[in-house]
Amino acid sequence: MANITSSFTHLLPTELFVAGISTNISGSYTYTGPEEFDVWINPQSGGITKINVAIDPPNEAGADIRKTVNAKDSAQLPIAYICSHQFHENYQWDYTYTDETQSNGDVYKKINNPDLRDAYTAKWNFTTSTWQLEQIIKVQENVHADAAKKNRDYIKTYNDMYDFGTDMNAKITTYLSAIDTFLGNNPDYKTWKFVTIPDAVGTTPKIPIDVQVEINKVSSSGIAGGAI
Repeated sequence: MANITSSFTHLLPTELFVAGISTNISGSYTYTGPEEFDVWINPQSGGITKINVAIDPPNEAGADIRKTVNAKDSAQLPIAYICSHQFHENYQWDYTYTDETQSNGDVYKKINNPDLRDAYTAKWNFTTSTWQLEQIIKVQENVHADAAKKNRDYIKTYNDMYDFGTDMNAKITTYLSAIDTFLGNNPDYKTWKFVTIPDAVGTTPKIPIDVQVEINKVSSSGIAGGAI
């Protein structure tokens, strides 16, 4: 099978690893490799497990499935490019970076010119029987906010179920409002940009003891039911 060289552009995420594809940010890439080649895909996820490897057709149920990538098809060219490192022993992408200083002073080296495989993985869509690029997303989290959310959800569950009376309902409302303020001050972090995650802004509001006592009256699980 003859090798080809084909250049193309492709839209990139608005921000690497964060959900959302830009309408005006794109990268330019050049594929060099065979016109067609076979890959093996996971029968559940559609993800590519092996590239251009000669394997006897599997017999057992649930085994990887062979698919062909056609680099001459413009719709499949990005897929071929994602796989093309397999054909180049010393593949290298020349990155440029911009220093991005975080709230705690950590400096993140933001990639200015991501390779296509930094932004996407290639997958087979079993529903449409076509190849697709799936954006690579990283989890954003904040351990301080997560703990506060757990307490909030615990109290809110009982507050939605029971009327604890005017005074107690007011205390619960005040507590939930304080939690919302705390969460607003402690958003999820793009953790990959930090060496050390910043300390919480403010102190996590504590559940008023008399509120917990009232909840214990209607709950067999008490504090173990969800509060920290």
